[in-house]
Amino acid sequence: MQSRVQKIYDEYLQHLNEQKVLHRYQDRSWFHSSTAGLCARKHYYATIEQMEGVPVDSDTMRLFRLGDLVHTDIQDAVRWWAEANGAPIFIEKELYLEDYNVRGFIDLGFVFDDVLHDIKTCNSWKWRMLFGKSGDPSPSRNYQMQLATYGLWYEMTHGSLQGMSLLFYNKDNSKMKELQVPLDFIEDAREYWARVNLLTAEMPSGGHKMPSIALGIAPVYKWECNPKYCQYYEICGGGIKGEEE
Repeated sequence: MQSRVQKIYDEYLQHLNEQKVLHRYQDRSWFHSSTAGLCARKHYYATIEQMEGVPVDSDTMRLFRLGDLVHTDIQDAVRWWAEANGAPIFIEKELYLEDYNVRGFIDLGFVFDDVLHDIKTCNSWKWRMLFGKSGDPSPSRNYQMQLATYGLWYEMTHGSLQGMSLLFYNKDNSKMKELQVPLDFIEDAREYWARVNLLTAEMPSGGHKMPSIALGIAPVYKWECNPKYCQYYEICGGGIKGEEE
């Protein structure tokens, strides 16, 4: 049975999420940078059709809240440092890539040396997958494409970018590590968003194209077609997994 305090906390998190949506996503006509490198159909449902997906459950909402708190703390620390040193930075900088109909928010940007950072929280299992095995760490391509989208905006508005990194924070033990993202990903992000726009383009007869189900773009990865990872799983008929059944 859910306790009174837990019920209050879950209601509070729902309230915070509604405020965040009202502040950030009231205009739903833009593609979201946070889903860069993922299924084109997700963009179609979220932005073209502006459909409401399946609500996130309370357990997941609490996990998201932990991530938000870590983000805020790190950003406050960087802001404190920047003010003390007179260093120009970005914190939650809102950006628009009008050529690709993309909107997003950069976690951290050090303008004085042209370096962008994106903060990611993870559990110990994911940490071990990243840092606990031999060979070079390989973070999610989605994470890299998201940061590269910010890099694309930066190069279009500020000129040359010198570096991009993903800052990982282990929620289980508070360890932190950075992984550099190659600047080559910026061109990958450009090509990806151009393709998403092509696949969802407005048709002469009216309306927009719906991307056909095809592994590699809709979805990009087979694991995306799962109700755990996609709020539009039922609407999409199970995506590529639905076709296999």
